[in-house]
Amino acid sequence: MVSYLSKNATLIFEWKVIIQDFAVYHDYYYLGKPSSYMPPLYPYYLLLIQSIFKIPQWIMISCILQSVILFFSVLSLVQKFEENDKNKNNYFIAFACIIFFPPILLGSTKISSFALTVSIFSVFFALILKLSKKITLKNIVLVSIVSILGLYIRYEFLFLMIISTIVLILYKKLKYYSLLILFAFILITYLPWCIRNYEKIGTFHYSTSLSYNFAKGNHEKYDIFSSGNFPYDPSKKIILTDEYLRANYENEKQIDNYLNQLNKNFISSHPKMFIENSLKKIGINFLNYYPGNYNFSGNTVPYLYSISLLIFNLLLIYILFQKLKSNFTFQAAFLGILFIFYLLFYSIAPLPRYFLFYFPLFFLFVFQYFSCKIQSVLLKGNNRSSFRR
Repeated sequence: MVSYLSKNATLIFEWKVIIQDFAVYHDYYYLGKPSSYMPPLYPYYLLLIQSIFKIPQWIMISCILQSVILFFSVLSLVQKFEENDKNKNNYFIAFACIIFFPPILLGSTKISSFALTVSIFSVFFALILKLSKKITLKNIVLVSIVSILGLYIRYEFLFLMIISTIVLILYKKLKYYSLLILFAFILITYLPWCIRNYEKIGTFHYSTSLSYNFAKGNHEKYDIFSSGNFPYDPSKKIILTDEYLRANYENEKQIDNYLNQLNKNFISSHPKMFIENSLKKIGINFLNYYPGNYNFSGNTVPYLYSISLLIFNLLLIYILFQKLKSNFTFQAAFLGILFIFYLLFYSIAPLPRYFLFYFPLFFLFVFQYFSCKIQSVLLKGNNRSSFRR
């Protein structure tokens, strides 16, 4: 299925430019200038596959490989939820529902960092849930490795690490200095990328994408229902495309500073519009309604997708409240904070596909709740039958 779906996969604009620039500059460049706009794991993954499989079909091979990684990553998360359930065969259904969920299936067969992101997030969440039960050296080493990969693929992974650390310390009352040592080790392994950015760009940056995305999502001409937004400069009255920015500024540091100033100007000049847009974008994230999302076309599918995930989100919130009210578990507290983080953080520049990074974890939580409820009802029914006999 993956082979069939990915047979027409091609390098989209960003990845095509990065790979072409790498052939010229032998470094991570974007439109002729050193870049830290995106953490480099996925472009380096593509370059590795291209160098190993020197055939025209290397793009399809990369899609198949990232789908295989996704398969086993989600499986590891499913197995973590399965541990506490007597009827483990039920989780085969849950696993299939996640892997064959159309946006995840389609997203894993494209040239996009989406599949690897979901993979890393899934393994990370599985390991955090394990750490909440028992601290072992093996799990700590695995968390370190996965965290390093996470930092190299998505800039928000830093916040996921911080959230996980705080919840582990508060809930499990772990010795904070042990986790700080782990944190220090992870950051030290990420240090070469920051040093590289300082040498090439002039700033000790983790990633410059935050200012760029914020500038995309907050200006006078911003359309909350369009995926084609770019930063806009009201003083110059022009749309700031990637080509324009890199043609008119010497390096990415200047671009980042310029966009950062545009963000500050917009917030100070249009505070009401900023608040209104932010609330609308939080609403879009909650509803998962976004016409023009690259996985869909037309109006019917986005509506159906939105309605189904709206129902799912309401179920998730209901179950979180029930769990936190009756039995304040690490799992419920952790997922509740992650759900709030998703709604707020991705309101910078909303795209509902970001919800899919967390969907396997949220889905398994909901599935586990109903699985336990059904088993409880069946058990009571069996007990009544035995009593009557």
